[in-house]
Amino acid sequence: MVARTDFHYRVTHDPRGGKVPMVTAGHGSTVAVLLHQTDGNGLCGWLPFAAKIVEDPSLAIIATDLCGYGDANCPDGAGSTDAASLAIDIARRDLHARRIVLVGASMGGSIALITAVSHGQVDAAADLSGPIEWPGMTLVRGGRALHVPVLVAMADTESAADVRGARDIVAHAPKGSTFLEPSAGHGYDLLLDPNGAPGPVAAPLLAWITGKPPRP
Repeated sequence: MVARTDFHYRVTHDPRGGKVPMVTAGHGSTVAVLLHQTDGNGLCGWLPFAAKIVEDPSLAIIATDLCGYGDANCPDGAGSTDAASLAIDIARRDLHARRIVLVGASMGGSIALITAVSHGQVDAAADLSGPIEWPGMTLVRGGRALHVPVLVAMADTESAADVRGARDIVAHAPKGSTFLEPSAGHGYDLLLDPNGAPGPVAAPLLAWITGKPPRP
């Protein structure tokens, strides 16, 4: 499916974020900005599920390498939220997004929530297994600083502190926020199994991106 998807690779040079590689696909007016986890693959880790996202003609994606991953080369003082914010700006300006949903896996999930607090052009966010104890997560203030609804998925096999913290974020986030607690899985594994079959969060996440309320 990845091979059949019309992905477009671009490298953006920006004073704020530095050299930031990105991949785009789809032509919909709702754009999912995809933030990767720490498995060494950078934005490529998102491509299998990104291909499923853009099967819906109303959707598009932009996946970005975060600072320190892939070919990203960020200036001193820049962080992953800068790369995420740059991707949001490009989604609005170049992809003509009318709705932007930040979606992050593991580390990317935490960064999605942090960026959703600071960037005013986000309509919703999704956090798949993002650690509660992550640099910058104090800005989220247990969900109280969020101004957009969030979907947070945290398997009950994660630490008790992470599950409890994820529940608290949703409890204090804006109306419409949703907590999902699958039985197992972390990050991308919640979306696709090793054979490419949909995982427990695949359908709810797709519904969330489109703006439909997901089923718990």
